Amino acid sequence: MVKNIFKSVFKSVGHGIKNDPEVQRLRHKYPRFFNFIKKRLTPSEKYGLYLTIGSLITFFFIYLFFGIIQDYIGQDPLVRADPRIINLVSHFRSPGVNQFMLFITYLAKGEIITVAVIFSLIILFLLRKWSYFRSLLIFVLGGELFVWIIKNIIERPRPPLAESLVIENSYSFPSGHSFVAIAFYGLITFFIFESLKRKWLKILTLVLGIILILLIGASRIYLGAHWPSDVLASFASGLAWLTLIITISHIKKKFNPKIIHPPHLKHKTVVKISLLLIVLFFIFIRRFYLTHPLKQIDVISNPKTIIQTNQIDNKLFANLPKISETITGAPAEPINIIVIANQETLNKAFVSSGWFLLDKISLKTSLKIVEAVIKKESYPTTPGLPVFWDTRSNDIGFGKPTLENLASSRHHIHFWETSFITPDGQSIWVGTAHFDQSIQKKGFLILPIHSTELIVDKEREELKSDLEKNGFVKSSEKIDMTGLSYGTKKSGNNFLTDGQAYILYLQDK
Repeated sequence: MVKNIFKSVFKSVGHGIKNDPEVQRLRHKYPRFFNFIKKRLTPSEKYGLYLTIGSLITFFFIYLFFGIIQDYIGQDPLVRADPRIINLVSHFRSPGVNQFMLFITYLAKGEIITVAVIFSLIILFLLRKWSYFRSLLIFVLGGELFVWIIKNIIERPRPPLAESLVIENSYSFPSGHSFVAIAFYGLITFFIFESLKRKWLKILTLVLGIILILLIGASRIYLGAHWPSDVLASFASGLAWLTLIITISHIKKKFNPKIIHPPHLKHKTVVKISLLLIVLFFIFIRRFYLTHPLKQIDVISNPKTIIQTNQIDNKLFANLPKISETITGAPAEPINIIVIANQETLNKAFVSSGWFLLDKISLKTSLKIVEAVIKKESYPTTPGLPVFWDTRSNDIGFGKPTLENLASSRHHIHFWETSFITPDGQSIWVGTAHFDQSIQKKGFLILPIHSTELIVDKEREELKSDLEKNGFVKSSEKIDMTGLSYGTKKSGNNFLTDGQAYILYLQDK
């Protein structure tokens, strides 16, 4: 019914445009141009509507691909977000998910794709699907060549080993695995989709194919093998290539139909051979996965730099930002707390002063936040959205509930451990303290995004007072960081600060 309504509306609109006097005048004035447009929009023309739609979609994805290249060259927000996303994703890793993502990424590994393509070509040969045979061969081989050329033109380095679970030696841009995911699995999905008769099977095939392709792309980011923009570039270029192949295939099938010859072998024999090849393929995948486990990557950590306590004001931020960042690198809140202490003392000082060490953000904790807000229950270790500093998400966070003891409001601070230590071996931490007033609601969703109090300096003063009252502050000093500033964070929260920060030297009790 909906389809018929849209069809009727478009037909009426088209009829109205066609009979418009001004359009009629232009049509008589430029007959060749209008005749060209008419042919491009006519489904029955060989190079008509199908080629027009396919070309538009192809050029759209090509435009996206070159847009990502331009973002990389200009270091635009999309590319500036790459190291922060990689850093953030690393916090969600667990042994079980690591193994799952390794299996998924192996589905687009060169050895496995080579076997998959050979087996697929054998099946298509037996079925005498010559159009599919040529498309698969051209698409995969042409795609591999394309990726190799672009990699060696752009020469983008891989993410640092510290963020990676797998070692890759080639250049990073674009992601070969993500492109192959579309080149092979995307094309196989199209072949199956075209061959099926039942609509629900078509939809199921399409959904499963899309999920697999997206998972392969996500696995490359999760494992730290590629920057997110590498995967997006591969998806854009792969979809352009896939659309072109599908468009050409569709036009040939519709306007140059060929006589379909039955397979040389009986249908049952072809089915048995195909099933055998599929079983062998899955056996090969399993064997490859079991014989190529994740290997421990030896990462040489940078040594800590010793800095004198009277040099913190000048040297600590000589090459480091004084302001926290959003995921795209835009300025957020100024650093307003600097703590000198090892992590054990830091944790003890805050916990003993009534603060809670906050949970890490995850799907599980996000759902727990939603439940706490809806039920108006206490959740003292409510995680906040990660905040970044020097491209890193915060190492730890502390929260202190208000008298109402609700998940929606609390005192809050993010901490990052710096690469500096004092001569006596104490770590130097930087932090941003603020007060979370409530959970923001976006439309019909309840997201774990807190709206914060405008004047963030109040929280800085209360935090210092808390730690002093409980005897954990050995000494303190106030330094100027950014000066008076007013800003708006990406979450939409405004903040006002005098731009000063406390240096707190903590002691154990």
